[in-house]
This record gives sequence, structure tokens and C-alpha cells, in this order.
Amino acid sequence: MKKKIVVLFLAMILIVTLVVGCREKEPVNLDEQANNEENYIPVVVESTEKTTISKEITFSGKVYAHKEVTILPEVPGKVVNINGHLGTRVKEGSVLFTLNKEDIQKQVRQAKKSVDLAKANYERTKESIENARVNLERTKELYEQGAVSKNQYEQAQLAASSTSLDAVKAQYEQAKVGYDQALDSLRDTSVKSPISGIISQVNIEEGEMASSAQPAMTIIDMDRVYVEINVTENIINDLYLEQEVVLELPAINNDDFTGKIDRLSPAADSRTQLYSVRIYIENDDHIIKPGMFAQIRLNTETREDIIGIKSESVIEKDGKMVVYVVEDDKALEKEVVIGLDTGTYVEIVEGLTEGENIIVKGQNYVENDSIVKVVRGDE
Repeated sequence: MKKKIVVLFLAMILIVTLVVGCREKEPVNLDEQANNEENYIPVVVESTEKTTISKEITFSGKVYAHKEVTILPEVPGKVVNINGHLGTRVKEGSVLFTLNKEDIQKQVRQAKKSVDLAKANYERTKESIENARVNLERTKELYEQGAVSKNQYEQAQLAASSTSLDAVKAQYEQAKVGYDQALDSLRDTSVKSPISGIISQVNIEEGEMASSAQPAMTIIDMDRVYVEINVTENIINDLYLEQEVVLELPAINNDDFTGKIDRLSPAADSRTQLYSVRIYIENDDHIIKPGMFAQIRLNTETREDIIGIKSESVIEKDGKMVVYVVEDDKALEKEVVIGLDTGTYVEIVEGLTEGENIIVKGQNYVENDSIVKVVRGDE
């Protein structure tokens, strides 16, 4: 009987213990745990490093061929044969067209007559001046004796002057040059190209007369082309010979071309007060055509081996220029001194060192000692 009472007592104690234990357990409140976490500002950072930045200015210009030569026959003549057409490649010394020999023979005879007339005029003038000089000596004696007036003496001096003889002699020499050219043309009626290049204009046809009044052909050398621009006085001294320049030609494609500055004008144009700059581009495949328009991007100011950061990272605050760097998950405000600003990047003269993590996104939402979290740029 006593054993039954002990067992019953122990069972009641166990039941009471279990009930009390269940009452003491409370459910976990997840919202309270979340509220205990600290708030933070997400930011994007970039590490500072030494770099090179440049200020870029865009100009527009027109493309020209490296050489452009107009072809004129030395003497007029009828075209009997044309060896090239528009777009034909020619080499220096190659025959472009041939003139009728009979037409040139007529020009030779005419040139010979001009030489004979000029020579006869020269001889007459020379003889006249020699006689005038003899007369001048007699007039001088008479003038010194008072037998003739001063006006008569001056007239004698004028008649003996060699000025008129010099003019006639020049005409004679010019006539001889024309005659020699006509003889050369007669010996070779072929008109040849003075340079290697491409025929860009043809203004003659077989059977027509070719003369020096109008270019018969135009030859261009476009293995190299150039663009000429004009810059102001505050830019010219930032440029130098052999400086590489980036060009874009909208008529071709969106690819960039590289040229080099070949010529810099030492003086401004008197009308525009601008300085001429010529930029050459290699054009072996002739994809760039004379007459196309180009956009030229010039680096007028360059800073090398400097701390350069994105311009948007710098904030003006209370009259100071500041940036925020991340240290120990906090934003630290730093005052900086800036130099060249290209619009995209800015030079930091003082205030930052290489290897610091600066905030490039989110900088407008932080203060000094704000708690931050670094995230990716696309978040």
C-alpha cells in the first residue's frame, strides 16, 4: 500500500514539472531581431591610382589630297589619243594623252616668227639707243657751252636710257622660251604625268583642242591625305609636331582614324587671327576621299602620372571641394584641391593618395562617419 502511494506522488511531481516548463518557453520575435540591426547607406567605390587625363576639344575640317597637280599642254594642239580616264592610277612619267603633231608644227612656226620679230625689235632698239648715246655726248657739250637748253639735254638723256632696251630684251628672251617649248613638244607630242597618283578630272576628249587656257586633267596623290583646321591663340602652344590626333569621318563609318600633326602655323592669319594646323593621315587603301568632312579631337591639356578621379565624385560643400573615402565601413570626408577638370575626370592636386577607396556613387547621401556598405555598381 505504501509503495502505491509513493509511485502516485512521483507521477504527480513529473506532471507538474512538465506543465511549468512549457509555460516558461516564449516564442522568438523575428521583427525585434531585425530592428536591432544597424542601418547603412549602399555606395560604390573605386580605388585611386596614378593615371593620365587630357582635355579634349573637337574641330571640324575638310579632307584634302597630299598633292594635286593640274595638267596643261605647253602648246595648244588637237587631242588624238587619251590613255587614262577618271579614276585611273598613273605613275610619274606615264603618258596621259597625245596631241596632233601637225598642230604643234604650226605652233612651232608661229613661235619662230615671234622670236624673229622680237629679235628684230631688240636690234632696232639697241641701235637706236647707241645712236642716242652718241647724240647725248654732243648735246652735253653744247649744254655746257650754253648752246642748248636744259630741257633739250634731259630729252637726250632720256633717249639714251637703257630702260627701253631692257624691256625689249625681256620680250625677246620670252619669245625664245616659247619657241624652245614648242620644239620640245614637237619632238614628243605626248603629255606625261609629273607625279604618281589618280586621275581625278578629265576635261578633254579625243578630237578636241587642248590648250593652256583650261586644265586638261587633274592628278591627285591620295596615299596620304590631310585635314586643315584653324585654332585660337590659347590652343596653338598646347600642340606640337608629330602629335597624334584622333579623327572621325562620318561618311565612312564610326571607327576612329589616327593622324599626326605635320604643320603648325608660326603666325596668325591677319584676317581671322587664327593659326593653321595641318593633320596628315595615312591612306594606303584610299578609303578616305578628298572633300570628305572630318571631326578632329585634340588633346589640348594633358596631365600625366597624377591622381585622377571621376569628376562627379567631387562635391562642393561649404565653399570647399570634398570627396568621401570608405574606411572601416564608414564614410570619411576629405577636403581636396583639384587641378585640370576634363568634364569626365578631374586631377587631384592635394588631399588624396594612391590606393584609397573613394565613393563614386552614393556620395550625395552620406555625411562624415556615415555607416556604409560597398555594393557593386549595377545594384
